[in-house]
Amino acid sequence: MGTSSYPTLGFDPCPGDPDDVRALASRWRDAAFVTTEAALRLDGTDEVQARWHGQAADAFGSRLGAHRVVLGKLRAAYEQNAALLDEWSGRLREFQQEAAALEARAAHLDTQRRQQATGDVTARIGEVSSQAEQLRERYLAAARALARRVDALLHLPSGDTGWYGRTADTAQASALLTAATGRDGGPMPVDPALRALWWKGLTPDEQGAVAADYADAGMDVTQGLPADVADQLNRLRLRAAVARPGCPQRLRDLWQHLTDPSDRLHRSDMFLLGFDDVARGHVALAYGDPDLAADTAVYVPGTGSSLDGASGDLNRALTLYTSANGRRRGSTASVYWLGYDAPTWSVPGPAAQGFADAGAPKLAAFVNSLGTNHRGSGHLTVIGHSYGSTVVGDAFAHAGMKADEAIFVGSPGVTAGTASQLGLDPAHVWASKAKFDPIPEISAPLDPLDWYDDHSVRFGDDPTSSAFGGRTFDAGDGSSVAHAHSEYWDQGPSLDNMTHIVLGEPGEVTAMPTEDKGGVIPNLADLPLPTVAVPDIGGAALQNLGHKVGGSWGASMEDAGDSLHEFGQAQNDVLGAVGNAVTGDVDGAMHDLQDVGGDVEDSGRNAARSVRDLFD
Repeated sequence: MGTSSYPTLGFDPCPGDPDDVRALASRWRDAAFVTTEAALRLDGTDEVQARWHGQAADAFGSRLGAHRVVLGKLRAAYEQNAALLDEWSGRLREFQQEAAALEARAAHLDTQRRQQATGDVTARIGEVSSQAEQLRERYLAAARALARRVDALLHLPSGDTGWYGRTADTAQASALLTAATGRDGGPMPVDPALRALWWKGLTPDEQGAVAADYADAGMDVTQGLPADVADQLNRLRLRAAVARPGCPQRLRDLWQHLTDPSDRLHRSDMFLLGFDDVARGHVALAYGDPDLAADTAVYVPGTGSSLDGASGDLNRALTLYTSANGRRRGSTASVYWLGYDAPTWSVPGPAAQGFADAGAPKLAAFVNSLGTNHRGSGHLTVIGHSYGSTVVGDAFAHAGMKADEAIFVGSPGVTAGTASQLGLDPAHVWASKAKFDPIPEISAPLDPLDWYDDHSVRFGDDPTSSAFGGRTFDAGDGSSVAHAHSEYWDQGPSLDNMTHIVLGEPGEVTAMPTEDKGGVIPNLADLPLPTVAVPDIGGAALQNLGHKVGGSWGASMEDAGDSLHEFGQAQNDVLGAVGNAVTGDVDGAMHDLQDVGGDVEDSGRNAARSVRDLFD
């Protein structure tokens, strides 16, 4: 449209003419028709060739066959190119409609500014301009993606089976291996579908050469490929990396897990879906084929995770795989995904949301790619532990990730205030925390008005709270404050319930006891208020002491601590309701008041249990 069409914005965010693009698509279809006509003309020579014999005839027939293959490839490429351009014409029109709406808003605000020069109107004009800049970036990103897809189509694949032809074209195979002009990252096609076909058309020697060239590529280089193709290419990449002098030990360990039958993490049906050695390393590894599994679980780890220490997290993925397939043989694939840079325990570490914001789009892209090659119906669950739950929630809420179930365990928050903000039916959003897990309790919100609110955590609302609106499952108590955060995959109710969720058995899931939602860590914001501090902090002390003592005396002490802590939580809920009312959060205030009754009820029940334990 040009700058003149956007006088207030001062630039055209989305240049181009959708009608011209659609006309160009028509010309590509014409070219496809011409190649079809040429192929038919060659077919018409078959009768003549049948009467021609000898060495020259054989040479001519071979050359003619090669031309037929090329024409077939060109026709398919031209037709797909036309389809891409039609798609771009529609997207371009949508971009320009959005740009026109922003220009209209900016013009309206500019008129207001001339009539009444206020800082508020000026700021709003700046916001519209910023939105126009963001629109231009989205437009450019989409245009670049289109260019890569068109480029991939114009680099014809090799091979004599599958996509196009019947006879091999060695000249094209050689060109595809060596030519990097016009293609990002070398000869490998960008589009995953083209990449898979291209890969299958290479000889084993050619595949080895490509894998060596791509040994240092990012872990998403095989994203979107069929699992067996991705595994084959990534194993060749990893073997090439391991063969180099000075290969990092973490890559050697990964190779051992994949190839050594005596390794405790090795299984015959492992699929290496991606890896790299960038920063602290990344990996995506599946137990079971996610393209064939009826149920697939993707596990995202939390703070401190790295490729160096991946064995513990891989064992969790393997444990869930064993549990699910033990209940329903051959049904489940379990994927370990460490495709983001997890925070370390140094400052700001897990207190910063930036790690989740950076990782969420990568997780969403990976999870959404799993459906590309899946055969038959499938049921997909994404599990986040600790800070990994923040990444998972961020991917659902802000990066467009699609799955059937979400599971959060030991969560400091999922960047959302309610389950419905995740883009899932709240009935398929599951959360739990072990009674003695301290992480959800110490993840304090930044706003001091929320310190007394037991729903609020660092990154949104506690996903196990009634205010969040999802579903909970029992994760047990945990052995102690020091270990409970890492015990969700141990044998017990947590693993059993996650298995039921992954298998699509919600009726078998046992809910989290309401009294466990308060945990066993005192709210330090209670210290200035003795009437709240005594039951809350004193109750937490008794809970931990009784749990350590054990036996009937310990059980009685723990129950007494539960009773006191729940009573303190009830007082906190009252204070939280007041704070929410002050800030205008009526729904939050109502949830707090509803929880007061539950806390008082739990307090009384635990007090009675404390006395009963003494006589057991």
